[in-house]
Amino acid sequence: MRKLSFLVSFLLLATAGLTSCSSDDNKGSHNTPITVEQSTGTYLGAVENKGEFTIVLKTNKGEFHLNFLSKVVAEEDLLEATLQPETYLVAEGGIMYTLTSKSVVKQGEAQYKLIEGALAVSLSNGSYTFKGVVKDEQGVAYDINFTQVIDIEPLYNTIYEVQNGWYWGDNVFDHPGIAEYMTYFTQGDTNQYGELDEEGDGYYISASLFDEMAPKAWEAKIPTKTFRASTEFEVGTFKVGSKEAIENGDYDYSFASFQHNDKAAGIQEELYILDGSIKVMDNEKGQEVRFNIVLENGSRHLGKYIGKVKQGDEYTISTLRADKSVQPLTQGFLEYKGKSPITNKPNNRWNMYLYSGTLTPYPGEYFGVEGSGEWMRVTLYTDVNTTTDIPVGEFPIGEEQAGNAGLGGGSEPGLDWGTWFFKQSINEAGESVTSDFAPTRTGTVKVEKTGDQYTITVNAIDDRENKITASYTGALPLVNNASRAATNQIKGVKTSYGKGKKFDAAKNSRN
Repeated sequence: MRKLSFLVSFLLLATAGLTSCSSDDNKGSHNTPITVEQSTGTYLGAVENKGEFTIVLKTNKGEFHLNFLSKVVAEEDLLEATLQPETYLVAEGGIMYTLTSKSVVKQGEAQYKLIEGALAVSLSNGSYTFKGVVKDEQGVAYDINFTQVIDIEPLYNTIYEVQNGWYWGDNVFDHPGIAEYMTYFTQGDTNQYGELDEEGDGYYISASLFDEMAPKAWEAKIPTKTFRASTEFEVGTFKVGSKEAIENGDYDYSFASFQHNDKAAGIQEELYILDGSIKVMDNEKGQEVRFNIVLENGSRHLGKYIGKVKQGDEYTISTLRADKSVQPLTQGFLEYKGKSPITNKPNNRWNMYLYSGTLTPYPGEYFGVEGSGEWMRVTLYTDVNTTTDIPVGEFPIGEEQAGNAGLGGGSEPGLDWGTWFFKQSINEAGESVTSDFAPTRTGTVKVEKTGDQYTITVNAIDDRENKITASYTGALPLVNNASRAATNQIKGVKTSYGKGKKFDAAKNSRN
């Protein structure tokens, strides 16, 4: 201890001498102040119970590579590594809070070791301040005084090159109001979906991140923040399986997972992620995503991706990409469904089916339809005493209650209810299929009647904020289906998703 105290005192005195006489002995180095143009930091890991950091300063006097010995950064905090505020002395011997002999200043092709001096490091609101004088082996002293944010990164196992993802929004049963951002990252040999090729080499991370709902699903991007592992559906987390769930063989597509293939090394790993953090940041190239994850075999993996982060919209359902004025509707039927089967819903249900003249509807076959054209199903709710006709008036599109029109629900044609727009087309096989569709979310339905002639006016907005307008004038023959069992009423869309295993698993779980 006495030797260490003597060394520290000696170095402090030497630094004081450097500071006091540098303007006389090194006038050239002090007439032009050192300005820092760019700073980067790397945490190299633990060395004999000390944390080793390299800070690189690009300045007008050269490039300073400063090697610090400081506090060890805990493994779980590697994405938030910080250099401990302290006075660091230039010294040999691997002593805590020193600038080691690896510290150099590079000037062109030449580089010079730092041999004397000290830097006081402070940290406030994410910004570091470096103050002090250091001297290189040529005897040149450098007066350093700057304040700047320094991004200190760990050493990564893998830099990922490919990303793909989808925004699923919330799930009203499992996580209402909490949105899912499903994404994966790959490095190495990829298949047609950008996933790791089963026969190739590389790395793959797949995770579902949960956070606030995107204001516009079709513009969704992963929020910039650090997400923590969780077995629950929580804001600011990514979903992992518990050890118990994994040991029991439970499967959930949203469980974060990791793959690593290396044929030459005999490695073929497919592991669940049990813990860790994922940090998402803005970047001039798009976004930057950093991983510090713990795998089920106990190992830790550090990775990074920089680039565009895609989040395909799988939350909104409408296929419309602009406002829609529906074709003239000239055929119509009024269906009485009877009392709502939902407990505490004291109302009756009605549907109006309104078709363009080019379609052939089949009201006796659950309102199936064939041909090419456009049509709407408009749901209305009335009080339980209304059983033979619908009242006139304006029905706001909203929740199920008497006096409202039903908003469009369900995930796609065949799994739909409420007020929707549909377009029918003839495919190559000569079949009538639904080619465009849109559920309504807000708006009004106006019902007028003169004699047996109805005038129906729809002014609605779908889930992509497209305006849908439609009108119908004519009779509405009543079809009483109050006692008829419900079933799918239209043919489903024939869609091939082809977006990879995880996407298909997620899609199937929602159907």
